Amino acid sequence: MTKPHFILQALRASAEELTHELQRLPEDVTTWRPAEGEWSQHECLTHLWICERYIFLPRMRRIVAEDNPALPLVDEVALMQREWNPRRPRAELLKEFLADRAEEMALLEQADWARPGAHAARGPITLGWVADYTLAHTFEHMSQMMRVRLNYETRADK
Repeated sequence: MTKPHFILQALRASAEELTHELQRLPEDVTTWRPAEGEWSQHECLTHLWICERYIFLPRMRRIVAEDNPALPLVDEVALMQREWNPRRPRAELLKEFLADRAEEMALLEQADWARPGAHAARGPITLGWVADYTLAHTFEHMSQMMRVRLNYETRADK
């Protein structure tokens, strides 16, 4: 199995696993935080959606469409402050995340993973690097979401 094939398979599976993980915690507690300063599942999902919508998907589009495009830095903190809304339905966020992921998959399935881009901080990167980073980022925050759920399920005031 080639690395691109593995990454595509894992990106697809991670979207399914994210959907499953979200269903394990009731909607009315998705904004519950395990401790001061830690994110809720809703905040994690919002962050994942922000990164797909405003960072990963636009970078993939540009690398596929342009020759060695400049890829600017994105202020994730400002986006989170602007976009996070605890009243936004989880299903709506998930639907948008999954639509962005589906578009990424379509791009990645057809494109040359060696196509380069010039990241403002990291320097030269490839479409394959963006795909790999997207997968690692998804796993990082899915793990965070699982920890939130486990903390909720095992909390002392239960």
